[in-house]
Amino acid sequence: MGFDLKEIAQSWLIAANPSTLQKELAQKRYSTCLECEHYRETRLITHDEHCDDCGCPLSKKIFSPRFDACKLHKWLDVDTQYKEIYFGKQSKNNKTLL
Repeated sequence: MGFDLKEIAQSWLIAANPSTLQKELAQKRYSTCLECEHYRETRLITHDEHCDDCGCPLSKKIFSPRFDACKLHKWLDVDTQYKEIYFGKQSKNNKTLL
């Protein structure tokens, strides 16, 4: 399992101070996760909600700046609704929130 440290760092930064649009997107991604078969409510040591497929903590993963960051593509429909974040004026490289 490979990790993108840049994406992880950006997710933590966004989660610390998200815009209104980023909060909306994160909430919709989270709602999708709650319905997913890979959603897990708690881990033994960290006690965090996480994805059992990728292992990511949901509290930060839902703030990922990457379009369709769920490797199972479960966020594609949600992210498409917020395409102005990725492909509008806010985006530097047409693929991230930053």
